[in-house]
Amino acid sequence: MGTGAQRHRGRRGPRHWLPPSCLALAAAVTLAGCGAHARQTQAAPPSTAGPAATPAGIGQADWYCLNARERAEMFALDGPGHDRLAALSIGTGRVAVILAHQSDGSLCQWWPYARSLAARFRVVAFDFDGSGASPPGDGNYPGEIAAATVWARHHGSRLIVLMGASMGGTAVMVAAAGLGHLVAGVIDLSGPAQFDAMDALAAARRVRVPVLFGYGALDGTFPADVRAVRAATASRDKPLVTVSGGTHGAALVDPAVGYASVRQAVLRFIQTITHA
Repeated sequence: MGTGAQRHRGRRGPRHWLPPSCLALAAAVTLAGCGAHARQTQAAPPSTAGPAATPAGIGQADWYCLNARERAEMFALDGPGHDRLAALSIGTGRVAVILAHQSDGSLCQWWPYARSLAARFRVVAFDFDGSGASPPGDGNYPGEIAAATVWARHHGSRLIVLMGASMGGTAVMVAAAGLGHLVAGVIDLSGPAQFDAMDALAAARRVRVPVLFGYGALDGTFPADVRAVRAATASRDKPLVTVSGGTHGAALVDPAVGYASVRQAVLRFIQTITHA
C-alpha cells in the first residue's frame, strides 16, 4: 500500500486462508517432516547473452531491483495448496526476518533495505501469490508467511521475526496468531486493522510474542488502525515508533525516503528479542 491503487483496503475478490489454529498445526507438522515446503529450486545464473532461466512457474518481475547474484539465488517456495511463490533468501544465521510486502507490490518494496538487514540476519522475502513474479493462488497470505517461516527454520534459523508493511502488516499479525511461539516477534508497519477477510484486530488478541508497531502520523486512517491493533495485542511487549509525516509501510525503512529512527528501532527490537 503506497499510493493510488496500493492504498485501498480491499482487493479483488474474496481471499481465503487456513484458520490460525490450522496454521499452527500445519507449521508444526511441516517442521516435523519438512517435506514439500523444504524444496528449493535454484535459478541458473544470469547470462549476458540473454534472459536467465528462472525456477519453474516463476517469472522475472522482480529482477529490476535485484543484483545478478540475488537473481541467481531466487527459488520457488511451496506455499499452501499448490501455490509456488517467487522467493529469495539473503544473509545467514540463527535469526531470520520474513518480509511480507504491501498490496499490489512485491519483494522489491523491501530493496535495498533488505540488504542492510542481511548483513546481520537471514532475510527471507517472497511475493504473495498473484503479485510480482508469483503466479495466482488461493490468497492464503498468512499461510504463505507460515510457509516462509517453516522454510527458514528448516534452513537453520531458529528465531523467526515476521515483518510486514501495510497489507503485509495485517497478514503477519494473523500469521503470528496461528504460529504462536514458532516466531520470536512481529513488526507491523502501517498495517490496517482489516484487509479483505484478514482481521488483525481479532488476531492480535492471540499474539503473545513481542510486537513492534510503526506508522507515519499523517498517514490517513492507518495510525488509528495501528493503535487499535496494538491496544488489542495480548503481548505486554509492544513498543511503538512513529514519525511526523505521512510515510507509509515499507517506505518507513527505505534508506532513500524513510527514517533512520525507524530503521534503528527495528534493529534494536530484533536484537533485543533475539539477543543477537
